[in-house]
Amino acid sequence: MARLVAVCRDGEEEFPFERRQIPLYIDDTLTMVMEFPDNVLNLDGHQNNGAQLKQFIQRHGMLKQQDLSIAMVVTSREVLSALSQLVPCVGCRRSVEHLFSQLVESGNPALEPLTVGPKGVLSVTRSCMTDAKKLYTLFYVHGSKLNDMIDAIPKSKKNKRCQLHSLDTHKPKPLGGCWMDVWELMSQECRDEVVLIDSSCLLETLETYLRKHRFCTDCKNKVLRAYNILIGELDCSKEKGYCAALYEGLRCCPHERHIHVCCETDFIAHLLGRAEPEFAGGYEYVIC
Repeated sequence: MARLVAVCRDGEEEFPFERRQIPLYIDDTLTMVMEFPDNVLNLDGHQNNGAQLKQFIQRHGMLKQQDLSIAMVVTSREVLSALSQLVPCVGCRRSVEHLFSQLVESGNPALEPLTVGPKGVLSVTRSCMTDAKKLYTLFYVHGSKLNDMIDAIPKSKKNKRCQLHSLDTHKPKPLGGCWMDVWELMSQECRDEVVLIDSSCLLETLETYLRKHRFCTDCKNKVLRAYNILIGELDCSKEKGYCAALYEGLRCCPHERHIHVCCETDFIAHLLGRAEPEFAGGYEYVIC
């Protein structure tokens, strides 16, 4: 399973990407580093067909190095053609095409032992090409697992799109525990970054929400006063009815103009649980 391991602080152009790492664009202000697992070619622990493996090794040994090199070359046109046949969801295909183009341009060794050249030629590393067991593992073990994974993705009968690329954007989707799957695959640096909230961005989001739900003037003012207390522009000790518990787990840095949210898993789960009705589209604000 891929993991989010770091944050590109100075832009992806300056980040020293290692093998099997690629930049993952989040938004205009945030890019993270996604790392693929490095056990792809490990045959140990995998069930394999002994007779098939033996036959593969024998046939591999019959090929010359030049024959192997030619056989392992796949053009970009062939890649895209195979993609259109193997991946039914158009959204998934576009994502793979974008990744392929990104690797052609950057040259990052993100998919080793697969390599992508500057002209869009897909191949494998020499060390993998000359090792029959590694090549067998790539094609017959790892490749079969990926095919099964694609087949297992739930798809719409109408347009073959997966749930992530569904066109039913107007239908609210419950958050459930899917966020936890991603959270568990994030490094501490990435977790700290995603719970860092820009004060100006929060204010803009608040004002949009207040307009959308037509808060009355009194309630709107209370929400904005609570925001000003949070960022330190109002002295909480002088505010009537101030409740410290409302701000538990939140810490503001006025000079940097951002807010830190406690990144303990239980606290995040509590916050998202309270927001679940909003995500599901079932919450309605009652106008005073």
